Amino acid sequence: MKQHISVSSLLVLLSIVTSWASTPQPEDIRELKLRDWAPRSMLQTRQSVVEKPAYPVFDVHNHLGGGKAHLTPERVQRYLAEMDAAGVRTVVNLDGRWGQRLRETLAALDEAHPDRFLTFALLNFSGIDDPKWGQREAARLEESFRAGAKGLKFHKSLGLSYRYKNGKLMPVDDPALDPVWEMCAKYNRPVMIHTADPAAFFTPLDRFNERWHELNEHPNWLFHGEQFPSREELLAQRNRAIARHPKTTFICAHFANNPEDVATVAQWLDRHPNMYIDIDARISELGRQPYTARKFLLKYQDRVMFGTDTTPNRAAYRMYYRFLETDDEYFDCASGHHRQGFWMIYGVFLPDNVLKKLYYENADRIFFGKGPAARTLKVKWTEDFTVTGKGDAPAWDKAAWEPLHLRRTDRHQYATRVKMLYSTKGLYVLMDAEDRTLSATMQEDFLNLWTEDVFEFFLWPDERHPVYFEYEISPLGYELPILIPNFEGEFLGWRPWHYEGERKTRKATTVRGGTKESGAAVKGWRAEVFVPYEMLKPLQNVPPQPGTRWRANFYRVDYDENQTTSWDWARVGPSFHEFEKFGTLIFE
Repeated sequence: MKQHISVSSLLVLLSIVTSWASTPQPEDIRELKLRDWAPRSMLQTRQSVVEKPAYPVFDVHNHLGGGKAHLTPERVQRYLAEMDAAGVRTVVNLDGRWGQRLRETLAALDEAHPDRFLTFALLNFSGIDDPKWGQREAARLEESFRAGAKGLKFHKSLGLSYRYKNGKLMPVDDPALDPVWEMCAKYNRPVMIHTADPAAFFTPLDRFNERWHELNEHPNWLFHGEQFPSREELLAQRNRAIARHPKTTFICAHFANNPEDVATVAQWLDRHPNMYIDIDARISELGRQPYTARKFLLKYQDRVMFGTDTTPNRAAYRMYYRFLETDDEYFDCASGHHRQGFWMIYGVFLPDNVLKKLYYENADRIFFGKGPAARTLKVKWTEDFTVTGKGDAPAWDKAAWEPLHLRRTDRHQYATRVKMLYSTKGLYVLMDAEDRTLSATMQEDFLNLWTEDVFEFFLWPDERHPVYFEYEISPLGYELPILIPNFEGEFLGWRPWHYEGERKTRKATTVRGGTKESGAAVKGWRAEVFVPYEMLKPLQNVPPQPGTRWRANFYRVDYDENQTTSWDWARVGPSFHEFEKFGTLIFE
């Protein structure tokens, strides 16, 4: 017997089924997807918030964008507000590129806010098949450096993306790049180089990959396969370039992109004295091995710099401070960059002397000096006072003596030292020197004073322009003030025109243990000089403001017993005019 269901019954049944399907059903936890797993730790641990760092911070790795359309005054002020809230003094912007965009970026950041931002240049990789591409880009880079770029940035595209017409990848150590590395050495500009990526990005995307969630969200970050070099080969290419160019300073981004193998990074640093690293976007790796990371940071405290790779954000900065300054345990550091693993991290509680180096001293040395012997002098402000040659004005009590250093140790061991102050009208320089004989005969200004006993100082206020001020004074009180245009080692001294009134220096010398006359036996002499800003008007970045930085050097030459002895403050080569090697004045 057949049974028939009416249409109305079918409609009722369909309604019941639909209602059941739309009602939330209990989840089977066994089917939880890995990307949805968000465990909450049951540990009860200290949760520190380090609002301001122990020392001012120099962030050497950041991306702020470029060009005036992007870097509006409002956007830049937002950057500054976040930096100020987090105690960040200076940020390196790696997005300068070249040409007009670079000039616009420098104007919006470096020039509008001196010492708060430093902008790096980039290369143009179009046309790499041209045999003269390397020379072309080196020349472009020189233009960028002269415009004010503070370094050169390489993305991971070098080694992974840029290909010749034949399909071959351009390696990191390609000889075509040699002129570029050499140009960086010539201008003493560091290279920020990102080579390869985390180790997991070069392994299969399978159940064993510890960055599975991240690579699923960003599949273009996976570099596993025959179309890519191995990670080991890429890092070897970079290291070969570093070894081949020992005069170039390389900052290897992301802990040299090998924080998974700290011992190997240590070997690289031991092998390459021109190699430095930063910690940007890698505290997730370092923080899960806190004992090893702490030992490394203590040992290589002079070779590591602070960086974030995160647009200025006070919460991100504070996560880095927590990692570096506290001994907090098992905390989530995703706010410092983005989630880079399912694991938690631990703080490494570095001592103050190491924090100071990592936060700013190492970067100051690289960006504003020359190698480990870089010189900096903090110049204090003063009210104007009378120049007597004695250096006895009370204002000098606030300035510390800075020693000059013998350029050859087999010469006269006379102690020589300098002080410096600045006012609203000009600069004050005081030199004190031991001596035995005044080997000086000239009785006029503007003569070749350097051929006899002399004290000299050079002031280079604006690194964008190879023009600086040179001043010489003899123990007899005669002077030589000149402006020096220096183009690739060819320099001419220009005497100041209309050298009178407010444009004229004030200067005086005194001697001790003898008389101030040619050939006199003495125990020493002093020179005190005031240089008005009016005289320096042809130069840029004058007058200085609190926080302004100038490059400078101080020298002395003595001719006792027909033996030439010379001193410098910042070490230069054969010529006193190697201005790229000058030290740094910081006006307080």
